[in-house]
Amino acid sequence: MDERSRKAVTSEQSNDGEQYLPATFAIFPEKLEGQGRSFGLLLLHRRCAACWGALIQEPAGGLELPWQDHLVKIAEHCSANQDFVSPGLPIMEAVFRVLLSNGNQPTTLEEVLAVLQKQWSDSASHWVPPPAKLHRMLTRDVFYGIGSVPPPT
Repeated sequence: MDERSRKAVTSEQSNDGEQYLPATFAIFPEKLEGQGRSFGLLLLHRRCAACWGALIQEPAGGLELPWQDHLVKIAEHCSANQDFVSPGLPIMEAVFRVLLSNGNQPTTLEEVLAVLQKQWSDSASHWVPPPAKLHRMLTRDVFYGIGSVPPPT
């Protein structure tokens, strides 16, 4: 390893990825639709039990609702449930739900980490990844439609 590489590795290890904290992320429905996946269906399956009780009474069980309706209901109602971002969730599912609870508004990595640390603070079994690792995971996502939001110009 040359001197420049060694310094880069040392620098990254020392700040544990703090330079990634301002990076902003959101869910891009068009990214999912480009893969032939339904954002509406992903959202439907994140609705709370109370919502499901009402949705199953509808003829199509909520499948005909536009994804925007699901997103609003999740952000305003379902995400208020303490278990919406529970310690047992895989990290990418938890981040997806954090973004949903924020109405899919662009959210910084720092804000995502703060929510995860708060929600998982009582759980000794769950690990919140350092900023550099979570940034890598989010920028490489292919399942949830999560992507980087470019900084404003």
